[in-house]
Amino acid sequence: MKILHIDTERGFRGGELQVLLLIEGLKRKGHENFLVAAQNSPLTEKTESLAESIFTIMPQRIFDIINIFRICKFIELSQADILHLHTAHAHLIGGIAGRIKHKPIVVTRRVDFRVKRRFKYNCLADKIIAISQAIKRILIEGGVREDKIVFIPSGIDTRKFDNVGKTDYLYREFKIPEKSLVIGTIAHLADHKGHIYLLQAILRILKEFPDSFFLFIGDGELKESLKKKAQDLGVKDRIIFTGFREDIPEILSILDLFVLPSHLEGLCTSLMDAMYMEVPVVATTAGGIPEVIENGKTGLLVPPKNPFALAEAIIKLLQDKTKRETFAGEGKKRVLQEFTASQMVEKVEEVYLALSR
Repeated sequence: MKILHIDTERGFRGGELQVLLLIEGLKRKGHENFLVAAQNSPLTEKTESLAESIFTIMPQRIFDIINIFRICKFIELSQADILHLHTAHAHLIGGIAGRIKHKPIVVTRRVDFRVKRRFKYNCLADKIIAISQAIKRILIEGGVREDKIVFIPSGIDTRKFDNVGKTDYLYREFKIPEKSLVIGTIAHLADHKGHIYLLQAILRILKEFPDSFFLFIGDGELKESLKKKAQDLGVKDRIIFTGFREDIPEILSILDLFVLPSHLEGLCTSLMDAMYMEVPVVATTAGGIPEVIENGKTGLLVPPKNPFALAEAIIKLLQDKTKRETFAGEGKKRVLQEFTASQMVEKVEEVYLALSR
């Protein structure tokens, strides 16, 4: 089968990693993959050896008629059997092109934001993959036909965590004494990820654990404002903004605790990464997070936008070594049972095959 994937993001975040893992898995199964991506996006470089051909475009925010016709041409060149659209902009332009060329269309929805344009889902998609049950509910509440929606959770590539390198360089780079407690979060620095609430919780945590350090791993539009807030709160010297990192396995291996303070969240593969690496987790009840974390068994959950509850849960877990060890073991088991990349690829392939019959 020939699949034309379209992802128009200029950066490389969790969604783009899922596209990469999907293409890699489909290639192993003998399918041919073609990619339409934004010019100079990291995804083009990372899929260079996996895709049969890569076509690049310059996405426009307005109605993108030029790229619609370009995608029509790419459909002809690739002789695609099916289109898989991975971003909101890709859904619009790829969906129109797919209808013009009479091709089956699969769309993946990764965010739990309110649906603004249900016509895109009802008219420009044959199947919609919701990566969490929370997203599925939001789609249905937004007027999307339930019979079009398929629940397929994201998955992680566990292989990259099986050979973790030395980590002493991280303590030197971040200037952290090796016996300190290290608490981390991995997320794009955007409002819905809730970093501000973790910042507000840190003062309370430091009163109980004064030797703690906090890693904010990721980049984004709120970086400077979060740095200023950390300075205003007087905790700037205990927070390290690492920027985007490729050495996630090594960073996770030095964490005593992983925190996800989101108030909107589709599912979050960084959470799964931490669980697979047996890092105990505190997270919120936002979006699809409770589908990954079973409160009191694989981690602790608190209400979103509640710095006090977040601080109390973190303190509670840091005080209880036995519970941390239990969560670590149960968390890894949960990921292996439900959230691997190979499981995700199998289920997506089933969607393709059903549409091609």
